[in-house]
Amino acid sequence: MRDFIAEAVRFAVIIEKKSYDIYRQAALEVVDQTGKRIFEKLAQDESMHIDSLLWQHPGTWCSDLKQKQEPQPGVEWDLNGPSGNRLFDQLRLALLNKRWSIGFYTTLLRTFKEPLICRVFEVTLAVARNEFKLITDEYLQADASYGTPPDNRPPRRVHMREGILASPPNKHSELYFSMLDAGRSSRQG
Repeated sequence: MRDFIAEAVRFAVIIEKKSYDIYRQAALEVVDQTGKRIFEKLAQDESMHIDSLLWQHPGTWCSDLKQKQEPQPGVEWDLNGPSGNRLFDQLRLALLNKRWSIGFYTTLLRTFKEPLICRVFEVTLAVARNEFKLITDEYLQADASYGTPPDNRPPRRVHMREGILASPPNKHSELYFSMLDAGRSSRQG
């Protein structure tokens, strides 16, 4: 049983370490200072989550994961989406990562019935959902400011003006005749 719990912790640490790496890389690439602070905070929270996982389960082989820098065997996924120095793109990549993590943890919770194993994934799922909410809020703010003109001009009006009546129905069209044949009166009488 201890081996299964150690394996569950290993999976959770590998997934969370991947998220941590994404946040650190985004903090380095984003030019905006606000974006740097966002990703540095996310990376710090992720690091604290990994530490708490390892602290709650001492003696697992994951405990020395911080000292080792060699790649660990585990889950393969490709999150090489849009990269660059724009906050919007980096937040989108972080959202995709967290969405994948939430789906993976949910699948593992449905798969295993052992309470101790499920507890590991329940804790990581709760943290992943909280991070997803934080990233979503920042993403929506970045999305709102993404398309605004740089000189803060109001957007052009493209809607119809009030007070201008729509054109009356064409009394020579087939639609007008079919309305008369159906016994329905038109707006014109």
